[in-house]
Amino acid sequence: MIEFENVSLEYDPGRFAVRDVSFRIPSGAFTFLTGHSGAGKSSLLQLMARLVKPTQGSIKVGGIDFTKLKARHEPALRQQMGLVFQDNQLLHDRTVFDNIALPLVIGGYKYDDIKKRVSAALDRVGLAHKALEGPLSLSGGEQQRVGIARAVVARPKLLLADEPTGNLDAEISADIMKLLMQFNASGVTVLVATHDSGLLDNFGFPKLTLKQGRLVDVHPGTRKRTAVRNRQAYTE
Repeated sequence: MIEFENVSLEYDPGRFAVRDVSFRIPSGAFTFLTGHSGAGKSSLLQLMARLVKPTQGSIKVGGIDFTKLKARHEPALRQQMGLVFQDNQLLHDRTVFDNIALPLVIGGYKYDDIKKRVSAALDRVGLAHKALEGPLSLSGGEQQRVGIARAVVARPKLLLADEPTGNLDAEISADIMKLLMQFNASGVTVLVATHDSGLLDNFGFPKLTLKQGRLVDVHPGTRKRTAVRNRQAYTE
């Protein structure tokens, strides 16, 4: 699903956000990306989503080689990805329904399809009764659920989450993780960037560790469902 080969992102001469990183994440995996603040986690996610382009190296997502991808095909690529942010990035002047519908509106979906997909996404995150409310009326955990619903409403194959539990307490963080795991169980490849030691300790998923932009450790994880497969597939 995701392949990085000797990927670097140089933002100033001699200064790297990501440096010579290589790994492979198989389709259907749930993986943690961890490291200290400033280690390069967000930059790595941006590279995967093609929000930035590498200075060197090659990236493949879902079999698509980024070095050969034409600009006009980038929107279609991003339709296959869902992005979850720590700060939600919800539009406060729109309802929960409209926030979740936004990727579908941009994608040119018909209204009947939008209604069905948004309703299904709201059901999955347990917020069907909040569809017509504004984001500011919701708790922090509910706002993050809206962000997740928006990320999955187009039924992506890949879900990238950047510190999705960063502003939440331990109990709500566990609820968000369980929700992400439900989507993973349905076949979505999930990558969660976090430095939350509680999540890393409590959920035994494979783990990629960055330090100063370099990949310094690849841990295969302990969960039985994915351990063998990931031990074979994860490489430095």
